[in-house]
Amino acid sequence: MMLSYVGDFEGVRIYESPWLGIGSRSSGLALPGYGIIIGQNAYSRCSNTFLLEHEYGHFLQFGLIGWWRFYCIVGLQSLLSAWTNGFGRGHQRFWTELWANELAAAHFNSISWPDQRLPRRDINSWTRWWLGIQ
Repeated sequence: MMLSYVGDFEGVRIYESPWLGIGSRSSGLALPGYGIIIGQNAYSRCSNTFLLEHEYGHFLQFGLIGWWRFYCIVGLQSLLSAWTNGFGRGHQRFWTELWANELAAAHFNSISWPDQRLPRRDINSWTRWWLGIQ
């Protein structure tokens, strides 16, 4: 996969790849410890701010639950959901994605997030207990 480093966002390295789409029709991948990979021109031409904020939401998840829980529970389940459902077929409503959106919206104080495009929801108390979050 061709990766191009394009800058930093909130202290996280951002890479672009044509393998993840182009511009506003991009997808993304958050890899805490490495960076965020999004589609070509999604960052360098500012054509997909919501995707960048959403992927940063996964970094916020990582900060709350740590390496093991993020990669072995949240990351794995998110990857499987993206692979089997994909955007437009349910992945954007999977719990890992809704939670990332909720954390990103709170972090960026984005009251105007388009809920129909990037729905958000905080995780329930059972999931918080299971992930070890106070």
